[in-house]
Amino acid sequence: MHNFMRCIFLCLMLFAGGIFIPFAALAQDVPAYSLDECIRMALEFSPQVREQQQDVEIARTRLEEAEGYQRPQIELMTLFGPAPRARGDQIFSEQRNDRIEGLGVFGSADIKLVQPIYSFGKIDEAKKAAAHGIRVEESRVQQKKSDVALEIKQYYYGHLAALEGRKLVDEIQGYLDSTIERTKKLIEAESENATELDLNKLEAYRGLLEKYKMEAEKNVTLTREALRTFTGIAKNSEFSLKDKTIEPLPVTIMEIDYYKTKSMELRPEFRQLSEGLRAKEALLNMAKTDFYPTFFAAAFYSISDATDRDKATNPWIYDFFRHNAGGAVLGMKWNFDFGITGSHVHRAQADYMKLQRLKEYADIGVPMQVEKSYREMMEAKESIEALKNAYQAARKWMVGAVLNYDMGIGEAKDAADAIAAYGKMKEEYIKSVYNFNLGYANVLQTSGLAGEETLIKQENK
Repeated sequence: MHNFMRCIFLCLMLFAGGIFIPFAALAQDVPAYSLDECIRMALEFSPQVREQQQDVEIARTRLEEAEGYQRPQIELMTLFGPAPRARGDQIFSEQRNDRIEGLGVFGSADIKLVQPIYSFGKIDEAKKAAAHGIRVEESRVQQKKSDVALEIKQYYYGHLAALEGRKLVDEIQGYLDSTIERTKKLIEAESENATELDLNKLEAYRGLLEKYKMEAEKNVTLTREALRTFTGIAKNSEFSLKDKTIEPLPVTIMEIDYYKTKSMELRPEFRQLSEGLRAKEALLNMAKTDFYPTFFAAAFYSISDATDRDKATNPWIYDFFRHNAGGAVLGMKWNFDFGITGSHVHRAQADYMKLQRLKEYADIGVPMQVEKSYREMMEAKESIEALKNAYQAARKWMVGAVLNYDMGIGEAKDAADAIAAYGKMKEEYIKSVYNFNLGYANVLQTSGLAGEETLIKQENK
């Protein structure tokens, strides 16, 4: 008998496994993403980041162009067309050059090679400007990645907060529904512990709760779709988050001076300004070189041939339609103008000073951004513990008041007030946790530490 029962038990276990294992497998097929994974996917997918990376490629082409100016430049021109008849030699010919007596065809090729030798630093300054421009664009890519990461944090924490809000609504609704049903029964029984006014108050709370429920559902949907959209998750695919509740980040918060100092070192805007000033300085120096000549070496060769035309071999006579000549030279090119070059220099100098003024503003404005984000984060942090104690106390009050009311030793008004207080305190607690987590992300952003964090994660992925 004992063995028979064991066989039945094993069969039931196998049968249950056959039913539940596929469902477990289906549940495992739904991917769950952590915050870091969402950020990584967003950085790989983001059109904004890819667009900014194209600006880096454009900047690299400017460096390639500047480097190209120091290499030889070759110009080739070929011609083909009709040529007037010319018979005879250098002394006598029956044809004249002021009228056409018969036509043939001719072809020519002219090739010229120019190698710059010295330009008073024009090419070197162009290369410097282009190299600094590349670093500016690379820093903008890092800044854009940091912005995208902050946006994903906002949606991620927002989704967790929305889920918490929905759970809160469901929890309160359970207590409120039971209290309303109890009130209706007491009114029917003509009890002194409940009145129509109490029922009206509870029904009003239920209507307000329905509004909060719709808002919570909307926020859950919007934040979920935002995560799906900006991480590149396919529209019809299911996903979830590894975090199921929103909790205060377990982070060590430094003094505000630490973040201000880091902002001056790490903010990509400062690197952009620093590299941008060097680029503008190089462009200014390059504009000044237009006051000076450019020295070069050159080689040229020209050949032309034609039908129905005798060739002149006298070195003093040049025939455009039939000749063969070449050589190598040293040369100088010097452009003179009346105020144009000077205006270019003044414009480059004004561009440099404009960027210098922007850097001075950043030296003042960035620490203020750090100050603001830090104070907002600390305000949220300080309110978390107080609100946690408040909503826990309010929940005890709610449970006790509802229980007393169900037992007939409490009033409907006390139960309603306790339910409302708990909902309000828990809602404020969820908001404070969200504000703290996002506030800490903003502190990292304004101090430049977010860019370092994103860069490290990208390198370690």
